[in-house]
Amino acid sequence: MRFPLCLAAAALLAGCSTVSAVRDAWNWDPTVAQQRPRVALSPEQLGTLTNRLADLQIRRNDIRARISAEPDVRARQGLYEELHGVGRQLSPLERELTAAGAR
Repeated sequence: MRFPLCLAAAALLAGCSTVSAVRDAWNWDPTVAQQRPRVALSPEQLGTLTNRLADLQIRRNDIRARISAEPDVRARQGLYEELHGVGRQLSPLERELTAAGAR
């Protein structure tokens, strides 16, 4: 008899601990939580950033074309590493441009 009573008490306590969390989750707005202030870039900075982005995108597309034309798997592996390096350079620039609101 003690075991079912302990189980019922544990279930009651567990249910009470989640009521406020459910209420908060119901009213949570993800758009408010993720708003970031926009970074203001000068036209020179914006031009430099977009030019660098365009250069890296062209380089990425060239590497992809070389990958698709390469029949040797081992040679493609080196191209994939190069593509990964370009992607690592490109990703922060895209985030910066998006944060500036210029895209």
